[in-house]
Amino acid sequence: MRPHLSQPLESNRPAAGRRIRAARCEERDAVIARQAAALRPFLGRATEECRTVLRRLLRAERRAAGSGLGYDAARHAALARLLAELETPPRPSALARNEKGRHPG
Repeated sequence: MRPHLSQPLESNRPAAGRRIRAARCEERDAVIARQAAALRPFLGRATEECRTVLRRLLRAERRAAGSGLGYDAARHAALARLLAELETPPRPSALARNEKGRHPG
């Protein structure tokens, strides 16, 4: 007896628990850095408005992660990295050094 056309063949069904969920051909940090560099021109200067926009985008990514629709892990990580860059103040020792690494004076 031929299988009914609406039912998939046994050989076409994936084995339970053996599905490939994702594949990556690049390094994770390179992908995140590229995403952050692509988003940076659209954010403008490091103002409170920029922080607000980043927080809103991160909330949208978290909602997408919960639903599974339209979620991009690299974009989420890039947004989190950009927000972290804005929220951490520059080190005072880095500002007090000249180009050769010596203290002025």
